[in-house]
Amino acid sequence: MLAIIQYGLSVALVGMGTVFVGLIILIALIKLLEQVLHGMGKKEAAPAQQAVAAEAVEAVEAGAPEAAADDGELIAVIAAAVAAAMEAAGGSEQEPTGFVVRSIRRINNAPAWNRAGREEQIYSRM
Repeated sequence: MLAIIQYGLSVALVGMGTVFVGLIILIALIKLLEQVLHGMGKKEAAPAQQAVAAEAVEAVEAGAPEAAADDGELIAVIAAAVAAAMEAAGGSEQEPTGFVVRSIRRINNAPAWNRAGREEQIYSRM
């Protein structure tokens, strides 16, 4: 009877050990994949930021003074919201957080799935 109990316990321990080793390997692989993809994202983010800055320069050079005048109030509201969010995040005028608004573009007629994705991104960072 004692031999059966010992055999059962040894099988249980080997099984649990195998599961935990498998989980540790999965965690390590996921962390490695996260670091690889995060590194690729940084390399691709720099050209994207340059493209956004280039678009802003082109918009200014193209000269849309009436559009800029119409959107002045909207830009002021967005700037106030960004400043309030930065203050709430712990930043201040003396200690910049590194956040820079490079351009503001109006997005019209976005599909529902696009709006839902954008809201999900915004709420996931709060």
